[in-house]
Amino acid sequence: MNSEQALVPMGPPIRHTDTYPLHSYHGHQFIFRLSPHVAGVEARFRKGKDAEELIITYDARRKILSAHPAKTITNIRNKIKLMQEKAANLPSTKAVTQQPRQINATSDVMQTVRDATAFCQNLRGKEFSLCMASNIIDDINKLTEAKTQLTQFRNNMSWRLRNYTCADDNMPSSDPIYSYTTSMADIKDLTVDVLLNKTHSKIWKVDNFVTDAECDILMKHGKPLLRRATVAGEDGSSVVSENRKANQAAYNMHKQNPHSDPLWGLFQRVLEMTNHHTGYDLKPPGQEDFTIIQYNPDDQYTPHCDGSCDNSQHISTGRVATAVLYCQAANRGGATSFTKSDIFVVPKRGSATFFSYKGADGRMDDGYTEHSGCPVLEGEKWITTVWMREGVSESQPWHLSDPTGIRIMDEYLNNSEEY
Repeated sequence: MNSEQALVPMGPPIRHTDTYPLHSYHGHQFIFRLSPHVAGVEARFRKGKDAEELIITYDARRKILSAHPAKTITNIRNKIKLMQEKAANLPSTKAVTQQPRQINATSDVMQTVRDATAFCQNLRGKEFSLCMASNIIDDINKLTEAKTQLTQFRNNMSWRLRNYTCADDNMPSSDPIYSYTTSMADIKDLTVDVLLNKTHSKIWKVDNFVTDAECDILMKHGKPLLRRATVAGEDGSSVVSENRKANQAAYNMHKQNPHSDPLWGLFQRVLEMTNHHTGYDLKPPGQEDFTIIQYNPDDQYTPHCDGSCDNSQHISTGRVATAVLYCQAANRGGATSFTKSDIFVVPKRGSATFFSYKGADGRMDDGYTEHSGCPVLEGEKWITTVWMREGVSESQPWHLSDPTGIRIMDEYLNNSEEY
């Protein structure tokens, strides 16, 4: 947290012996400032339901503030030593005061794991497992509870944030975390604006990614074929839903020789950009085709995920990334909102928004790429979506599995010409 992001208390400074409640949640960061910085001055804070008390003191020699637990506790070394001495019928020794530690749940757990590993390393098999489990279970439970609370808070706020941002005609696109320039096989010097860069979820946008000629082909092809947009049903079938009000058409280049298709270059460019930014190795065979989507006034797509977004393990042939290609922006409304990442993208002809939702460890995003299409208030919006899958091939094409990778019921496949 930098000084520009810090929230300054509106009331008077906290005086000596004052008590001041801070209503917060796990994950908040605070800046503590003791004024004046005098050696020996301390502030006490009590946090969490377990009422862990912390002391903030000024170290005059190092000129820093340090945090200490308020009371002496038995650390892992003493627990292990006590177990060993008890087993050997030896007298136990006094506990050692725990060293200062950072006020951070993840740091606490990692330090506990390191200590437990060091102190349990001479044990073997079941004894080692029990030793590790007995010393890290409390910290793991606290970290799990903190994550659950943070997720609940994020989910409760996301709808309010989405409705607020969608209703603001003057809301600009989110500022990038950073930007870089790259080149594709057929387009040079593209600027990539990175909006989110997490282990299991990434969001980035690229201007001038789709040419005018490519947009014209997509819109001309899609206009006479438009039908009510659908969502994937539980059995893998396509069903109409009020959560998605729009019209769509498919552009199927795989029924003919794709290399002769006028949009083959765009399709390859989408995969190349996705692979470049994520480290994936996605290839064309078996992938979903372009889906052309038109939104009229009052049309929208409520918050949803394109694949799994529950931090589960990826299932082969399931979706891992999405590209949204903008060919016509509405006069008002129609932005793309990532409801749980506080990211907002205003459409612009020729631009593209990409997002991926699988990490290098094979686990899926846990909600940060949930997104929505804000209601169109005036005019039309035309986009083309490319949903990309990992594990598909010519013999295992996308339409055999639902978006998460679960195989579609054979009964439905046998009675359907095309998914």
